[in-house]
Amino acid sequence: MTFRLGVLTDEISQDLVEAIEIAKRWGIENIELHGVWGKNVCHLNDAELSDVLRIVRRSGMPVTCIDSLTLRCDLDNDDEYAEHIAHMKRSIEIAPLFGTNLVRLFSFWKIADPTDDTWERIWSKLELPVRLAEREGIVLGFENVSSGNIGTSADLERLFAEFDSPALQLIWDPANACASGDERSALEGYRAVKDRVVHVHVKDIDFINGERTWLPIGQGRVDYPPFFRELKADGYDGVVALETHYRPANGSSIDGSEASFKGLLAELATL
Repeated sequence: MTFRLGVLTDEISQDLVEAIEIAKRWGIENIELHGVWGKNVCHLNDAELSDVLRIVRRSGMPVTCIDSLTLRCDLDNDDEYAEHIAHMKRSIEIAPLFGTNLVRLFSFWKIADPTDDTWERIWSKLELPVRLAEREGIVLGFENVSSGNIGTSADLERLFAEFDSPALQLIWDPANACASGDERSALEGYRAVKDRVVHVHVKDIDFINGERTWLPIGQGRVDYPPFFRELKADGYDGVVALETHYRPANGSSIDGSEASFKGLLAELATL
């Protein structure tokens, strides 16, 4: 395969053992931990976390990222912010246990028509996570999402102009950029931020009757092959991870992930 491939386990199943077994059967060699048994991995109690560590160790599958939910909260709710800083500290605590230093970060729930003051409040509250990550030797993988304030490649350029820190890097998600209204293609968006990309999430999207609709890779608007070709030419040595989101009518998360994974393989076969 062209790239090292991965998957967020809960996109297959909340049952971690089942998700790992299926990922292995499909030939996926890397996993990310987001939801396990109905909880975010950073919300597991110590006994549950110990079980997850044992399952992962026995599987032999590398964990590339701890998909924490840090700063998926209200920008102006300081109590929620404190809870999310504690959530981030938990992600920093558990990431090395799984052999990774990459944990995920967001940019608060989206505010319509942000002003300069809005952006200043966002930057102010991103300051602490970035400095904590620097101190702890952790890399924050910022993920662009349409539900947050930073979704397009232009938004990301603004973020990285504000924070030029090795502790803040990018989980580039072209479908999320499209969902956010990015006018650039997956390739053009990548070119704008490529120096900060340490990880890639893939899925596909279209807008059907004006509604955002997740689809199997290759059936939506994201033009993956040109992006993949440049990613390969740039010598990208990270993981391309399936973050499915697609669920077929009357189908399961396993069905949706399998359809999307087959679509990903078909796109990669064109390179």
